Amino acid sequence: MPIVEVKQLNSGARLAEEVYTALGGILFSKGTPIYEKEIEFLEAFMIKKVHIEEVGTGYISEQTEAPAEEPVKSSDKSPTIKPAIQESFEKAVSTLKNLMIRVQGGNNIPVMEVREVVTPIITEFQQQPQVLLSLRRFARMDSYTYEHAIAVGIISYMIAKWIKVPEKEWMQVALAGTLLDIGKTKIDRRILQKPGKLTDDEFEEIKKHTVYGYQIIKASHGLSEGVALAALQHHEREDGSGYPLGLPGSKLHLYSKIVAVADVYHAMCSDRIYQKALSPYEVVEQLVQDSFGKLDPTIVRTFVDGITQFAVGTIVELSDGTIGKIVFTDRNHPTRPMVEAKGRIVNLVESRHLAILRVLEQS
Repeated sequence: MPIVEVKQLNSGARLAEEVYTALGGILFSKGTPIYEKEIEFLEAFMIKKVHIEEVGTGYISEQTEAPAEEPVKSSDKSPTIKPAIQESFEKAVSTLKNLMIRVQGGNNIPVMEVREVVTPIITEFQQQPQVLLSLRRFARMDSYTYEHAIAVGIISYMIAKWIKVPEKEWMQVALAGTLLDIGKTKIDRRILQKPGKLTDDEFEEIKKHTVYGYQIIKASHGLSEGVALAALQHHEREDGSGYPLGLPGSKLHLYSKIVAVADVYHAMCSDRIYQKALSPYEVVEQLVQDSFGKLDPTIVRTFVDGITQFAVGTIVELSDGTIGKIVFTDRNHPTRPMVEAKGRIVNLVESRHLAILRVLEQS
C-alpha cells in the first residue's frame, strides 16, 4: 500500500484508505479514483500524501520508465467520466426534446411517454437528492429549454413530497413542472431565442405561452386540472403582480405555486442567453426574499430546508476564492452553513462578507 505525495499522483490512481480533513471530516472515501479535480481538492485541504492501491502503481516513480513501445505523452489527459445520473439526465432531456417536437407539429402531448421519461430520473434523484445543488454541471446552453423542463419536473416532485402533498399526486405535480412551458411550442422561435431585450410587443407574445400551455394540456388525456392550471398560473405572484391574469395567491392552484418555486430556482441556477448562473445558495437566499409577496412563503421555506439538508459534505468555493467543505447546516440559517477550509471553520452566519460562490462537488 504505497504512500504517495499528492503532486506525484497519476490520473486514475485509487485511494486505498479514506482521506480525512484536518478536523476529522471525510474528504474522499476508500476506492475513489483520483483525477485533476480531486487533486485540486486535496491540495486545497493541504493534504500532502495519500495511500493508494498498488494496482497499476497509481503514482509517478522516478525509477520506472515507460516501455519504449508505449511512450507517455505529457499532453495525455484522463478521460472525463460522467456520473450515471448525468447520463440519465441527458437521456431524459434528449427523449423529451423529440416528444416536444411532435407537440410543436400539432400533436397532443404523449402523456404516457412523458411519464416514462420522467419516472426513472426522478427515482435517481430521490436516491441522490444532494445533486439538486449542482444541476448546473449537467447544463448545455443549446438544450436549456428541455433541461429546464426535466429539472423543474424533478424539483416540483421533491417539493410536493416535502410539503406532504398526497403521494398519489406527486407524479401529476412532476408532470406539471415538466410541462409548464409547453405553450412556448406555439411562440415564434426568433422571439424565444432573441439574445437582446424584448420589445413590449414581443414580451406580450411571450406571456401568451401560459394560455397556450393551458389549452394544450386541457386537450391531452391523462393530465389533471392542476397540471393545466400550473401552466396557466406559474408566472402569477402572491401579491397579484404576475401574469397573465394578475391573480393573488388566494386564487392560485397549489401546483402552480410549487412549480413557480422550482421554475425560478432552476432558471436562476442556469446560464441563459441573457443571464449568467448564480450559485444555488445565492438563489435560495433570493427565493427567501421573494417569499415576501412574490412566492408562497411556506413552499419556499420547505424547499430551502429540503435542498440544504443534504449539503453536509458538499465542496464549495467561497466568494474570496477559498475552497472548503460544508460540515454543518443550521436550520435557522440554511443558506449560511459552516464551512471547513484550510484547517479552520468558517461560520457564514458570522462571516457576512463571505458567500458560497459555487458548488463544486458532493462527496
